Amino acid sequence: MRLGILQAGENSPNMPASTPDYQTLFRSFFERSDARFDIEFVQVRLGEFPASVDDYDAYLVTGSAAGVYDEFDWIPPLKTFIRDAYKAGKPLVGICFGHQVIAESLGGKAIKSPKGWGCGVRKMPVLHHGKHLPADLKDLTLLYMHQDQVVEAPPEAEILMADDFCTIAAYAIDDKVLSFQGHPEFTPAIIAGITDLREVNMGADRAAACHASLTTPHQGDDVGVMISTFLTNAMTAHA
Repeated sequence: MRLGILQAGENSPNMPASTPDYQTLFRSFFERSDARFDIEFVQVRLGEFPASVDDYDAYLVTGSAAGVYDEFDWIPPLKTFIRDAYKAGKPLVGICFGHQVIAESLGGKAIKSPKGWGCGVRKMPVLHHGKHLPADLKDLTLLYMHQDQVVEAPPEAEILMADDFCTIAAYAIDDKVLSFQGHPEFTPAIIAGITDLREVNMGADRAAACHASLTTPHQGDDVGVMISTFLTNAMTAHA
């Protein structure tokens, strides 16, 4: 099963040298879930795209420092590619920026939130389980790092997780899309490093609260299993 990871971001050069790059992070993330995918990375942030949506069986769109509203040359063709992949029945997974750009591409809306930064470890209530969250799951604790938010889900989407701060923290569309605002692939050390770099923009109080939260265990690996199961089932169904 071929998984194309549409890489929309990369680490800031100001992060500690020991910080794993996106490719290392996502390969480790899927290895921990025992996923057996043939993973390849496509550097959409550099204007690279698959020649055809059929080059891969499914796609994951990563996080990014970019916003969906930014005027980068690669964002409009990324939205077009997402729409084409969706129409072709390719399973799609969104993480943070990916969560936002998939929503925008399929008729939703993402903005820079006036609520400011959501960062650190946050426990998010589960509103609906859909097909992809365990039936007994009441909430999900993940690492977050975002200023942008999805404020309108795609018309066909079911909102899975939300709270007063982040009203669309996860959504799904049948067996076609599974998307999370949080960063299940990140580590607390990565969030700590990004927080240090963004403290001026975040504000000292929010940055301090973010750092303080990082001792709380998170369920990123559980989400890895959910995503791997979703992709495996969806790719098998469309084979």
